[in-house]
Amino acid sequence: MIEDSKACSCATFHYPVPDGRVAAQNCGHTLGFSHCSSFKNRIHNFNSTTDVDPSINPSFAASLKSTCPATNNAKNAGVPMDPSSTSFDNTYYKLLFQQKTLFSSDKALLDSPKTKTIATKFATSKDAFTKAFIKSMIKMSSITGGQEVRKNCKVVN
Repeated sequence: MIEDSKACSCATFHYPVPDGRVAAQNCGHTLGFSHCSSFKNRIHNFNSTTDVDPSINPSFAASLKSTCPATNNAKNAGVPMDPSSTSFDNTYYKLLFQQKTLFSSDKALLDSPKTKTIATKFATSKDAFTKAFIKSMIKMSSITGGQEVRKNCKVVN
């Protein structure tokens, strides 16, 4: 789930998770840093009719574009995944509803009524989020049969 983070607690899921574990795993986006290349598709040349993904808050998109211009040559340019990126908290879920998240997978949590309900719960209750994350990490620790917890989320171990 974490696309480009130093948190490195992501997993790839190839099975349904009906109880919100995917939504809880996205919480890893509350920690870490993302390079521009991981979200540039949402702020430059989004589709044939618009440059920026319309699901992104316009002022947030403008801020991202200033850090990550279309002709960005700085290899390590990027942004924190959320403003509280040094704290493990539920700010990420609050940012979802403000349309201030980086990745398409973040936005996708609001596309399904089920995951949107879970994200709402996590945005409004740090305790609910923390308990779900703990449960999710315990469940992830027993993953077998082709699933894995990745050290680098872009590369299979």
